[in-house]
Amino acid sequence: MIVDDEPDVLLSVAQILDANNYRTIKARDGQECLHKLKTESPDILLLDIMMPGLTTKEILREIEKDSRLSGMKIIFLTAVHLQEAEEEDLFAFKQVVGLIGKPFSVRELLDSVEKAIQR
Repeated sequence: MIVDDEPDVLLSVAQILDANNYRTIKARDGQECLHKLKTESPDILLLDIMMPGLTTKEILREIEKDSRLSGMKIIFLTAVHLQEAEEEDLFAFKQVVGLIGKPFSVRELLDSVEKAIQR
């Protein structure tokens, strides 16, 4: 699942993954993500850190409550440089396995997804 409020990012990440034989689910914000996670159980969640509405921590806390999603890996997508304390706080969630900075290369995206799958 890809969660990003920027339509161009959402579409381009989905196109890259679809072209490489991954099935994608798209969500434009945290609320839509949580709604779709009620019926979907993706292997990986590519989650933008800065979006309107729910905070990243709120999304992560809701995901932690759902035992069906315990095996899902989370990779952050962000254009924002995180303070060390913020990064430590977000990476304290056990399912978080990586961070991809925007802009990113196709290779970087695919490598991060593949590493998360192998974990």
